[in-house]
Amino acid sequence: MPASTERVYRRSSRLLGWLLYELAPKDGRGWSVALMATACTISVAIAMVFQIPEAAYMAYIVFLISRDEKASTFVSAAGGLAAITIAIAGTLGLSLIDLSEPAVRLPAMAGITFLAMYSVRVFALGPITYLAGFVTVMLQSVVDEVPNPEALTRITLWLWVVLFVPIVVTLALNTLFAPSVALLRNREFKRILKGLSEGLREGRGDLPLERYRERVVELLDKKTHEEIPRLQYATVNALVLRQLLSLLVLLETVEPELLLRRGGAWAEEFELIQARVGEVLTRTESPHTLDAPIEHQPTAIAIHANLLSLWHALGETEPHPAKTTGERQLLAKDATTNPAHWQFALKTTFAVMIVYSLYTLMDWPGLSTSIVTCFFVALGSLGETVHKLTLRLSGAVIGGLLAGLCIVFVLPHCTDIGQLCAIIAVVSTGAAWVATSSEQLSYAGLQIAFAFFLGMLQDYAPATDLTVLRDRVAGILLGNVVMTIVFSTLWPQSAATRVRSAVGEVLRALATLLESPAQAAAHWERAARGLVLAEHFRTLRSFELQLVPGHAPVERIAGGLRALAKLEGHIFVSTSPPISAGYREEDRRALSRWATEAAAAAEAGLKWPPPPSLARGGSAALEDVMGAARESVEFSVTRERS
Repeated sequence: MPASTERVYRRSSRLLGWLLYELAPKDGRGWSVALMATACTISVAIAMVFQIPEAAYMAYIVFLISRDEKASTFVSAAGGLAAITIAIAGTLGLSLIDLSEPAVRLPAMAGITFLAMYSVRVFALGPITYLAGFVTVMLQSVVDEVPNPEALTRITLWLWVVLFVPIVVTLALNTLFAPSVALLRNREFKRILKGLSEGLREGRGDLPLERYRERVVELLDKKTHEEIPRLQYATVNALVLRQLLSLLVLLETVEPELLLRRGGAWAEEFELIQARVGEVLTRTESPHTLDAPIEHQPTAIAIHANLLSLWHALGETEPHPAKTTGERQLLAKDATTNPAHWQFALKTTFAVMIVYSLYTLMDWPGLSTSIVTCFFVALGSLGETVHKLTLRLSGAVIGGLLAGLCIVFVLPHCTDIGQLCAIIAVVSTGAAWVATSSEQLSYAGLQIAFAFFLGMLQDYAPATDLTVLRDRVAGILLGNVVMTIVFSTLWPQSAATRVRSAVGEVLRALATLLESPAQAAAHWERAARGLVLAEHFRTLRSFELQLVPGHAPVERIAGGLRALAKLEGHIFVSTSPPISAGYREEDRRALSRWATEAAAAAEAGLKWPPPPSLARGGSAALEDVMGAARESVEFSVTRERS
């Protein structure tokens, strides 16, 4: 994010600042938005020319499968085609049994919903079975609206074309113009280092380290086959990203005095490393600036060593890990023992059948979007669900309003398909800009597009009926209300519980790290990932309000995670190669045992045990760890007792 936008973000209100950050221009965003808008426009044009039904869904599928680089788009497209093929086969088979038997069809809908939602929690191919189940249930829900079995069969078979056309268009555009994973990594790596160097030059102590860590973890999860030994240019691979992730955690420990002394020098070093990306690998030695002597402060020593490793990692190829058997599991380990899985599936099933019963009894088929809402906003904790409900509702209102304004004021002046495509392109661009934000906002962009397409693309002629738009937005509202009631009353799961689980994972990783500092690189990523996950669920906890009593308030969780980040950073410092040699064996093991006990207490929602007393004369790095440990105990994330 540009420095000017960053300053506005800091000075503005919390909500406005968050929106400015999420919607700020960044490298590659405009190109991704252009690809999505172009694919939507082409898909709508094809639907109108060849009179393919459900043009609105064709345009929306572009948003569902588009990703920020071509490999992920191919994966999501292949999964979508597999899911729709399974759904069509299942629907045609079910139609032979339950087409005229509601007593069979309703239990079948409930059973498919349960299996789809259960599989997405425990099955490795859950996203495919989930999407297949959703399409099957939606087709079963329209049985009463079609005049005869032939019409249902026709609708079912057309669905494959409805999905296939936008997928082919999107894949073609992405193959030609979308960035690769390697290019995306290089771009984001430079952006993060640029943000760090600008912040350090200004002497700021409020660098957005949380957002940077989250983005690095996202990049690490993107697989690429372009990291081969024949690389001739300094490229950001997974090895480099892990070094950057550990650097971001180390920066959590920088005190204001050290920032004043070393901030400018670090900024220069970040700029040197940033400029190395894309260079021809003609030299292996590090610049004189990186080799310059530094002060004997543990944090400064650890950061300096990390920067050197980061510089050299840019000129190395990450070794391919050896293949291990049994690493990937088809089912989750707790698939049959964790009641949260079947409770989640049952809650979603209740919500789907409630909304289906309501709009069927009211003879109001236009509310069928309530089923879509129940499927797509159902998530593990109440905070996640309400967060997605909020985005869906706000996006639907904006998209519906845009569609209504276009129907009333714009479409009466349109006379051909070119003008319709121009409208689709303009609104798709705005919706895609929102959809390319982070996970905290992107879903609202999808809903803006969905509501707009449903309202505008009602038939092959200009839309003139606002009733369809009203019904579909009302269906989204109905689904939101029912989901909130069901998930807040039946086995409510708080995001705070997920925070404590993530904190426990962080502490266990730190315990392992303290036990074997010689293998620090193997455990740093695990600890940093756990902290990113905890921060994510802390944000979602704010959406629960007081719907789930007995959990720590958001402010206390935020304080606890800040203390944990500081503790993690100091342990990273103390286990870095230049410093870990000064450890006393008994001190290291005592801290490791304490971290294990604290992990068990965190997961149970109890107060953490006090840190151990270390022998006198310990290293300065261990003293910093002890100070951070005492602070983390004071702010430990516990379950509130009522």
